[in-house]
Amino acid sequence: MTSLSQTVQGALRYRGGGFELSYWGHRISGLGTLLFLAIHILDTSIVYFVPSLYQEGINLYRTTGMMIGEMVLVVAVIGHGVNGIRIALSDFFPNWWQEKPQRTGFWIVAGTTVLLAAPAVFIMGRSLYLHNICRCAPEDTLSLTLPTWALLAISALFVIALAALVRLGAFRAIFRGPSRNFETWMWLFMRWSAILLIPLVWVHVLLVDVLFGVHRIDLDYVALRWASVGWRAFDLALLAFAFAHGMNGLRGVMQDYVHSPAWRSRLNWVILGTWVLLTTIGAVALFGGVRPA
Repeated sequence: MTSLSQTVQGALRYRGGGFELSYWGHRISGLGTLLFLAIHILDTSIVYFVPSLYQEGINLYRTTGMMIGEMVLVVAVIGHGVNGIRIALSDFFPNWWQEKPQRTGFWIVAGTTVLLAAPAVFIMGRSLYLHNICRCAPEDTLSLTLPTWALLAISALFVIALAALVRLGAFRAIFRGPSRNFETWMWLFMRWSAILLIPLVWVHVLLVDVLFGVHRIDLDYVALRWASVGWRAFDLALLAFAFAHGMNGLRGVMQDYVHSPAWRSRLNWVILGTWVLLTTIGAVALFGGVRPA
C-alpha cells in the first residue's frame, strides 16, 4: 500500500480534531490556489502572445460556475494566508504546537477567515446576481481609482508585513548564523515569502476579484494597469514570490508521498522546469505589455 493511499484512507476515516483539519485545509487550499495561479499566469500572458484570444478567456471567467469558483478561491486564499501566519508564529513559539493550542488556533483561523472572507463573498455574490441572474448591472466606466478605505487597508497590510519581517530578524538572518543547506534555505524562503504574500496576494484579490470584478476586466483594463510602473512592479513581485512559494510547497507535498530517490529527483526537475517555464512566460508578457488584438 502506498503512502498516498494510506493518507487518503486515513483522511476518510478521520472524524475530528483541529490539527489534522488545519493540515488538510492548508494543503488543499494551497494546491488549489497554485493550480489557479498557474492558469492565471497563462491566461494573462495571452495579452502579449495572442491578444485576440484574451476576451474569450475572460468571457469564460464571467460564467456563473467560474464566478462561484472565484468566491471559493477567495476563501481559500484568505484561509491559507491566515493559517500560514499561525504556522509561522508556532515556529517561534514551540509550545503552540501542543494539542490544546493547536485546537484553539484552528478555531481562531476559521473565525478570522470567515470574518475576512464574508464581505468579499458578499460583494462578489452581488456582482454575480447583477450580471448573470437579473442582468441589471448599471453601466460602469473603467477606472483604477481606489476608495480611501482600500488605500488605507493596502498601506496597512504592507506596513504590517515589513514590520513582521524586521521583528523576526529575517533580513539579519541572511547574513548571520550558521551555514545552511538547501532545505533550510527553502524553509526560510517559505516563511519570508509567506509574510510578503499576505499583502501582495490579498491586495491582488481585493482589486481584481472584489473591487473591480471580472465583468470590468478586458484588454483596456490590463493596458491601463500596466501603464503604471508601480503596478508592473507589484505584479512582478507577485509573480516572483507567489508562484515560487506555491511550487516549493508542491515540492514539499511531493516529498511526503514519493520516497524513491530516483522518482524524487525526476519530479523535482519537472517542478523546477515548470516553475522556470511559467515564470518566464509571465515575465515576458509583463515586460512586453499589451499588444493590439
